[in-house]
Order: sequence, then structure tokens, then C-alpha cells
Amino acid sequence: MGKDLEIKIIKALKDRKWQISFAESCTGGLLAATLVNGSGASSVLSESYITYSIDAKMKILNVKKTTLDKYSVYSKEVAEEMAQGLKKITNSDVCVSITGEAESSNDECKCYYTIIIENKVITKMASFVGTRNEVRNKQVQHIFSQILENLKA
Repeated sequence: MGKDLEIKIIKALKDRKWQISFAESCTGGLLAATLVNGSGASSVLSESYITYSIDAKMKILNVKKTTLDKYSVYSKEVAEEMAQGLKKITNSDVCVSITGEAESSNDECKCYYTIIIENKVITKMASFVGTRNEVRNKQVQHIFSQILENLKA
């Protein structure tokens, strides 16, 4: 992925004087790491959490055990609770969460992500094919394009 998306996101956030935070599971910190490739990221990136384990999702982001038990860790409900928990602890203008698979036995890896921009909550599912690292990079590219699209709206 080129640096165009992260540079555009950084510029859009700077123009608004907004902060962004991430709560990542399957991407393992790649959203935040990719954003900081762009110059000026320090002025827009507030906080980022890698909540790879179920315990971390519950402890840090306040994802409810009942939600995990009812819907599974790879669900839109968990992605939404992750983002809502992130919003509560960071109060960032843009909060992004992702949970899902980075590799799968059936070649298609599904993920759910939530983007909160101000008070607008966007939750979607996406699926990708490739090696573990290809999938993670595709997830980041897709989510960055969604962030940028929603910042323009």
C-alpha cells in the first residue's frame, strides 16, 4: 500500500483538529503502524490498543462477556463494543476497531470493523483472500479507504 491514504487521512484530521484512536485485534497494530508512516501522524494519533485476546477486549475496552458468548469474538457486535469502549477511554473524534480472521481454513478471511466519527457509528463486514500478511494489509487498506470516505462525507 502506498502512503497516499495515510497522508490524506492525516491531512483531513489535521484540518479538523481531530484525533484518531484504534482498537485492533486481527490487524495486530498494523492500522496504527501504517498511519505513523505518514508525516504528521503525531498530531492526530491519540491512542492505540492491540486487544488481541478476549481478556484484553474485556479488560481494556469493556466488551461484555455476554456479547462474546452470544455472538463470538468475530462479530459485528464485538466490533461495535470495542469501538464504543475505545471512544469512552480516549474521547477521540474518530475511533476505529477491528476484529476477525487474518487466516482461515477456507481461504476467505472475514472481519468486522466499526468506525465512529463524532457520533456516527459505521459497522461493516469485509472479507479478503491471501496469506496472513496479505489479508492484514488488505484489511488496513480497506479500513483506511472507509475512514477517508467518511471524513469527506
